[in-house]
Amino acid sequence: MRKLLVSITAWLLPLTFLAACSGASDKGERPLRPEEASLLAEVLSRNYESEGAHFRLIARSGHDELDISIEGDVDWKNHRGYARVTGGSQPNPVVEVWWDDKSVAEWRPALENEVRRVIGNVSNPVLVRDPDQESRRLDQLLAIVVGLSAKTPENAQLILQEPDSAFLRKDSIRNQPVLVFRYGKRTVYWIHEIDKTLLRFEGNNSSGQFPILVDFEDFGSKVLTFPKNATLVKLSEYNELLQLIPVSP
Repeated sequence: MRKLLVSITAWLLPLTFLAACSGASDKGERPLRPEEASLLAEVLSRNYESEGAHFRLIARSGHDELDISIEGDVDWKNHRGYARVTGGSQPNPVVEVWWDDKSVAEWRPALENEVRRVIGNVSNPVLVRDPDQESRRLDQLLAIVVGLSAKTPENAQLILQEPDSAFLRKDSIRNQPVLVFRYGKRTVYWIHEIDKTLLRFEGNNSSGQFPILVDFEDFGSKVLTFPKNATLVKLSEYNELLQLIPVSP
């Protein structure tokens, strides 16, 4: 989990949305108990074992003070996903996105006429490019969703030793009972009290002012592929089109 936390927080840019709230109960922060550290140590490997899930994410869209929402399915076994994208402020916005380890495919309907001008009269053009987690906010957020799984459990003893880790409270989300834990200073895990699945993840950057929130449900295998009834346009072959794709999603 320590390695995951380093990689996740490195991707986070400033966010300003107000995270969704639910009625809290049994408030009272305290240090983690050994059995709770063990639960945290296994939560990401439980995601991997479940193979996939439906997710909803809300975050800051780059530096423009607006939020971006991403909702779809993730395949943790094969590092694939599909989602619908809303929000942000930019020309030629992404409406749907498919991704795996090697490619990101985007449907940008506002660009379809330009695509046809450059490559000809094709149907349902979808733009395919290399992943770019260094500069593209959308790719950073998708990587966080995929990264919330692990093939093996973490070391519970190291979690106990991590400063600021704590049991925060019992709560509920979507009428389901959860245990809420903080790991370190900047991540919070909402774990189902009975079946131990991860129902919500909250992350933050080093200033503690800019959160990201991801909800999960409908755990299980997801069969995800790139769109079959579309013309896949490789942007590496059309630099003129690539220049029309802004860095922010």
